[in-house]
Amino acid sequence: MSDAALKIEPDEYDAIERAVLETPRGRWFLQEFARRNRMSGTDEVIGAIERLYDLARETAAEARYGFLYHEMREMRRAMSETRAAIAAVKPGERHNIPASNDDLAAVADAADRASRDVAEAAERLQEIAGTLRKAGADADLCDEIETHASGIFMASAYQEMTGKRIALVVEALEKAERHVANCISLWEEEARR
Repeated sequence: MSDAALKIEPDEYDAIERAVLETPRGRWFLQEFARRNRMSGTDEVIGAIERLYDLARETAAEARYGFLYHEMREMRRAMSETRAAIAAVKPGERHNIPASNDDLAAVADAADRASRDVAEAAERLQEIAGTLRKAGADADLCDEIETHASGIFMASAYQEMTGKRIALVVEALEKAERHVANCISLWEEEARR
């Protein structure tokens, strides 16, 4: 049947409806037909509302949290630059633009070794001052050597403390880098889905 054959006038429609409503089975059929049409229409509307809600929630989440992805990438970049800058600091330099991203653990180890070397050198100066004193050297000169050796010991203690702090900063930086990299990786993986 074509669409033209299915089109009926309002009077014909009313006549068909009256004929169907005359029997209990016809009335049941029309009620059931209306209920099913309402259910299917309601299901479609509910499905559309759920899809709109999901889209709105995703859009709101992207609007609220999307900036975090970009901030995490900036944090990762800043951490890498900081790592490289710390690793590139050379003795006697105040500021240095890093050429490479050396291992920061090596910086902390070098600071620890330097502290031990300085302490050993100060200890040796005290031994020399003692030996000179026993050999009859000028007492004022021996006292001055011992005073400078004590100052070196004190500076060495501060250097050691600084080295330990650097090691803690290095450890914290490495942990933060891992967490930031993990967050970025999760976001990128989620974006590919």
